[in-house]
Amino acid sequence: MVRYALTIFLSAFLLFQVQPIVARIILPRFGGTSAVWTTCMMYFQTVLLFGYIYAHIVRRIFSPKTTWIIHLTLLCTAAITLRIQAIPDQPINGSDNLAWSIIQVLTLTIGLPFLALSTTGPLVQAWHSTTHPNRQTYRLYALSNVGSMLALLTYPFIVERFFGLSVQQTSWSIGFLVFACLSAWSGWQTIHFEEWQTSRESESPGQEYKRIGGTTISAWLLLSATASIVLLATTNLMCLEVASYPFLWILPLALYLITLIICFDRPQWYHRNPSISLLLICIAFAILLVHLGTKASLMVQVCGMSAVCFLGSLVCHGELQRLKPPTLYLTLFYLCIAAGGAVGGIFVAFIAPRLFNGYYEFHAGVILAIVIPMIIIYLEQRKKSNGLPTSFWFGAVASMIVLSLVICSLIYQLDRSFQPNLIFHQRNDYGIVSVQDKPTFRVLINGQTVHGGQSLNESFEFTPNLYYVNGSGASLAFQAFREWQKSHGLTERPMNVGVLGLGTGSLSAWGRANDRFCFYELNPLVTEVANDYFTFIKENDIEVVTGDGRIELEKELITNGPRNFDILFIDAFSSDSIPVHLLTTECLELYWEHLNPNGILVLHITNKFVDLRPVVQSLAQNLGATATLIDHANPVIQTETRWVLLTRNEELSRSPILKSVQSAWPEDLPKIIWTDDFASLAPLVIWNGGSDWIAELEPNQTKSGDVDSKMPTQSTSPVGQK
Repeated sequence: MVRYALTIFLSAFLLFQVQPIVARIILPRFGGTSAVWTTCMMYFQTVLLFGYIYAHIVRRIFSPKTTWIIHLTLLCTAAITLRIQAIPDQPINGSDNLAWSIIQVLTLTIGLPFLALSTTGPLVQAWHSTTHPNRQTYRLYALSNVGSMLALLTYPFIVERFFGLSVQQTSWSIGFLVFACLSAWSGWQTIHFEEWQTSRESESPGQEYKRIGGTTISAWLLLSATASIVLLATTNLMCLEVASYPFLWILPLALYLITLIICFDRPQWYHRNPSISLLLICIAFAILLVHLGTKASLMVQVCGMSAVCFLGSLVCHGELQRLKPPTLYLTLFYLCIAAGGAVGGIFVAFIAPRLFNGYYEFHAGVILAIVIPMIIIYLEQRKKSNGLPTSFWFGAVASMIVLSLVICSLIYQLDRSFQPNLIFHQRNDYGIVSVQDKPTFRVLINGQTVHGGQSLNESFEFTPNLYYVNGSGASLAFQAFREWQKSHGLTERPMNVGVLGLGTGSLSAWGRANDRFCFYELNPLVTEVANDYFTFIKENDIEVVTGDGRIELEKELITNGPRNFDILFIDAFSSDSIPVHLLTTECLELYWEHLNPNGILVLHITNKFVDLRPVVQSLAQNLGATATLIDHANPVIQTETRWVLLTRNEELSRSPILKSVQSAWPEDLPKIIWTDDFASLAPLVIWNGGSDWIAELEPNQTKSGDVDSKMPTQSTSPVGQK
């Protein structure tokens, strides 16, 4: 028994530990988008399905001895071809076909070892049911989920915070070799059994074996697919406004695994009626959160979405446990669970972004979480008696009420008549982009966050607005550099400006005749919208490079040398999500390569949920640059922005323009240096919904929520008028 338990536990631990490790490695290679994790999850679920197919086939076709030899061959091949440390160090531009690019990298580096790990659960449990026919084999499934959950919980709080990626890769590789030895040891005992069929009667003595019906198999598939959709959809929503990063990847997945442990190790802990009732309440609350967006605190959002993930998974897995077959059909049961999980992953990662214009897979998931269990309960009750109990009808009425709420929410988001100001709305792999017209102002919205705008009044069409008004960090960077140019007799020299993050291109409003602007934009849809619905780019003949800013700057450095920017702006938020890979030491060194020695690196670090000041201050000190903090309030639209201006030009850093408005750095900021090998978002998260300087304002915040009728038609700055 010990050998089986150790093998299953270690395999599950490694299986779920490698997922955040690999996703964390490739995240900056593909532009830092949250779609990276969703695609990785889909890939892992699909490979898991192939592993379960393998386990089911070898158990049904081959003798124990032959099965052990085949599996030993697979383990040896996987160990020899293990290439987790061969994942490319250089960024990969996967913007043309993001999902397929990620799948290729994963297959070539970790595919076979992951397949070997994924076969372990059902195959080793099948070995155990043969050698120990009177034991509770299904409890080993709960043990595997304990290993999975432990792997997930230790990653953000221990592994990621104290060990770099290189150490993580090496440790995991050693763990895989230990697992291969344990797996071979577990299978050794089974070679004494001549055929699997000889142990049929001993697996469950006295039990009559019946053919598994199509209805039961369909229920297995639908329940597992529903749980998978709810898991990935809630993860997407949580990562949308904060960051695509391990902590928020892992929390929903850990809750998902806890429900598997509860249902398969302690099935008596799952009580159908209370669980479904709580699920309905949480779904109603989550639908409210979907419409509130970042107006709700991070803690409220995470708790609400996590509750739906936990209870939705609990109900689906609880009903799965009730329908589990005798151990003779164990591998078929697990195969159906894996198939359902893969279907759910493919739906969220591939189908939903192409089918929906919004994150409506969340609505689809909760609808299935209501409907599928009720159908199963209905069929079960019909078999037991001629009539349905009163409790069923109460549950049915409550389900219909919540179901109606979800459908109304969906109709509200789909029906343009409820959003008359919406003139464009589309989704791709990188998120949702919308354009809204206010009475005198047009805005671009990424997710639920305003990312730029333009006045519809021709007199102020090219006036700086929103986050870039006079007094903001953006305006001060231009003013301070022009003042420095004037003091050195360089007034006539055009400025060379680079910007990571396009938005509407409104930052170019601070330019003058002959100034050169180059914008880098990851999302091709944003580039398209900026050209079609706003005039900053096309009217000013501005260069736009589509692709991740870091990736493109690295390419340019190799092919054409440094850009020699006078000012380089980093404003590449996706919705309100933090682009962690753009704020590492290696990335700032890249910026420095492209920056004029006397230039300014400007970081826009406004965020409701994450305080980036410790990271930026530490990086500036590490690179020997002076960091000027600018907190700016725009009373017209009740927003406040936070900027950090970094320069190695001592004269520029002492500019009276900057000194007169700079904010003081807190004295107690911890020293946190992000690198490509080591970065953790957890210490920086603001769980109560916002830092003090944001919390004092009204709900209509910088980089969050909708823009109301107070949107200005002009700026107080005359500089940007062309």
